[in-house]
Amino acid sequence: MVSNMINLKRNPLISYLVMIVAIAFLSALPGHSSAATIQVIGLGDSLTQGTMDATNNTPNTMNAYLQKTVESLSTIFSFQFSQPLYGYKEQRLTPYNIPTNLGVDGADIFSLEGIEYYKRVGAGTSFPSNNYLCDSSTPIQFQNDYDKVMYPLNLIAGKPVSQIDAALTLMNQQAAAPDEAFSVIFLWIGNNDSSLAALGIGGSNPSYLPIPLDAISPEISPQLKALLESGQAQGLLNFEPYTPEAIDRNLTDVKDFTDQLNHILERLQRENTLPYGHASIMLMTLPYYSAVGYLFDSEDLEFYLRQANPAYTVPTSFQRIAQPGEPITAPFSGDRVSFFTFAFMYALLESGYSVDYVNTILEKDGVPQAGQILSAVEQQTIMSRIDSFNMAIKTASQTFPNVYLLDVGAYLNATLSGAAPVKIGDRVLSRKWSRGGTFSLDGVHPGYTGQALIANYILGDLNRMFQLNAPLIDLEQTLATDPYVDKDGDGWVPGPGYPNSGLTQLLFLFTDPDDTNPSIRPVLPPNVWDMISRILFQELTGMPALQQLLYSPVPY
Repeated sequence: MVSNMINLKRNPLISYLVMIVAIAFLSALPGHSSAATIQVIGLGDSLTQGTMDATNNTPNTMNAYLQKTVESLSTIFSFQFSQPLYGYKEQRLTPYNIPTNLGVDGADIFSLEGIEYYKRVGAGTSFPSNNYLCDSSTPIQFQNDYDKVMYPLNLIAGKPVSQIDAALTLMNQQAAAPDEAFSVIFLWIGNNDSSLAALGIGGSNPSYLPIPLDAISPEISPQLKALLESGQAQGLLNFEPYTPEAIDRNLTDVKDFTDQLNHILERLQRENTLPYGHASIMLMTLPYYSAVGYLFDSEDLEFYLRQANPAYTVPTSFQRIAQPGEPITAPFSGDRVSFFTFAFMYALLESGYSVDYVNTILEKDGVPQAGQILSAVEQQTIMSRIDSFNMAIKTASQTFPNVYLLDVGAYLNATLSGAAPVKIGDRVLSRKWSRGGTFSLDGVHPGYTGQALIANYILGDLNRMFQLNAPLIDLEQTLATDPYVDKDGDGWVPGPGYPNSGLTQLLFLFTDPDDTNPSIRPVLPPNVWDMISRILFQELTGMPALQQLLYSPVPY
């Protein structure tokens, strides 16, 4: 395991000239200083921070793609790389260590620079927001992940810092060092410029939630029901996230994305004081967010819900995948519902509700409940927007000096769709939740094998572009110890063994109690609806917009 600071041997075979022209990887020729410093900076969202199971902690971070990439490169180069590691309660460990991985869960192309994008909050224009800055003077004042990830870079900079500000602070510190200094920036941003549209959750004024309130109202607590109904009545919550209006609202406009991306790259190059060529940016493309495991198609629903009730079948109005029974080959077709919708349906069936009742979530009186269903047409809208984002990313990589393209998005699309399958032993990886071997329990963030797959693609590209020989990660070994891989073939995974809280508690309800016996599946506890009510109430009352609805604290 690599600790917070990686500083291993340098490769004497790669010339200083290649280093300057290419990636800022260094091996000095005779006559150059032997005391060079190369720092790796991570900029981006949850993928770069290392989220799994909708949470951050040290095990997740240490198995994430950037950590694994740096571990491999560190066998041939000397690096400075520091992770802002979290404990199991998501508290920052060793907060006075200076981090170089600055990725923050939830970041988009605008919040990367401390800006709130207007569309997703129902505003008329984008505006600076302290919510996206690290501005705490001490760890005891931490308010959010921006404080926890980037502290104490704000103290070093002498001002509140966004991810971009923090990166520039690190680079300019390097420039002031007496030895030769270089920075390599891995920039993977833009996933959250389409994620809310695909996941059906997030934003504000209103906040979208894929909750079938009518169907679950008889089971949830009176307090949660009152909160949800009040939030809906006052326009703070919307339970129909999959409408053309909602999807458009949560997609960043192409021009806005392009302009902001170019602005960020200009800042990173213009405002750093390193010598020319000593800062290189690895710019990554985006996969289709509409194809994550979190989104369940007809085959997924029938596979899992028939375990709760063997009579289950999707309504006739629910558009099936193109080739039922071959889910890997049809990842971009058919209707989809969110993991949360699936979880509510599963809990209702386990609680004794009929198939007809549960299917009112998808169809009522023969009419599809479109607001709960992401249609194939809506998926195409999201995919088209991501294509446009990727075109902007590719153009930027050709326009700006010292910016290099890593086409991770196209690779993941091809791999997880089955168009260019990756086989590990007798297992073919896919986009399927739990059965695909690539996603963590939340169906959004890659698990250990998925993260290693990403790292290997990056390492392969770097090896090819810069004539390196960084070793690839052993995927077979990773898969063998991956808690997000279904070993007994029943569709459920054991999950990691760490303590869970909040929404992660709901995810852990769907873990396999015995992954050596396919006849043993998850069985929800008798008080599952009490758990659901308590967890959702706690999560929702943490939203500032909903706190005004509470005249007094409700005991939970």
